[in-house]
Amino acid sequence: MGYRITLDRGVLRAELFGRETIEETRTFFQAVLRASRDTRCPRILISIRSSKPVFQLERHGLIEYFRELAETSPRIALLGDSRDLRFSHEYVELIAGLRGLNVRSFPDETAAYRWFEDPRRERERRRPLERRGQQVLPPPLQERRAGEERRTAQRRNTRDSGVSAKMR
Repeated sequence: MGYRITLDRGVLRAELFGRETIEETRTFFQAVLRASRDTRCPRILISIRSSKPVFQLERHGLIEYFRELAETSPRIALLGDSRDLRFSHEYVELIAGLRGLNVRSFPDETAAYRWFEDPRRERERRRPLERRGQQVLPPPLQERRAGEERRTAQRRNTRDSGVSAKMR
C-alpha cells in the first residue's frame, strides 16, 4: 500500500494505491485527517486505485473518518479506477448522505473539480433512479402502452360506477 497527499488548486488531493486491508485504510484516513486539519482546505478529492473495495463502512468505523473530515472540508469527492470501487464509492455517498455529509462519487477528475467549483451544487441530490454515467430513459413502448391502457380502463370503471349510482 502507498499513498500521497498533496494540495492542488485549492483541493486536498489524497491518493491511495494498492490497499488490501481495513487497517491500511485506517492508516490512510488518519493521514488524510491530519492533512485536512493542517491545511483547513474546504475540498478533498480521494482517489483510490488498484485497491479492494470496502462496503462495510459502519462495521469497520470508516464512516466516522468522513464525519471528521467534513468538519474542516464540507465537500469530499471520491474517485475509483475500477467498477467495483465506483460501486463502493456510490455506497459511501449514500451512507454519508444519510448522515448529512456532502460526499460525492465521480467517474473522473473533471466532474469532481466542476462540482468543487460550482457553489450552486453544495447540497445537490440526484433523482432516485439516476446513476453516475447513466441516463434515466423513459420506459419502453410496451410498458407505456400497458400503463395507458390500465389508466383508460380505470377511468371507464370510474365512469360506469358513477352512472350506475345515479340511476339508483
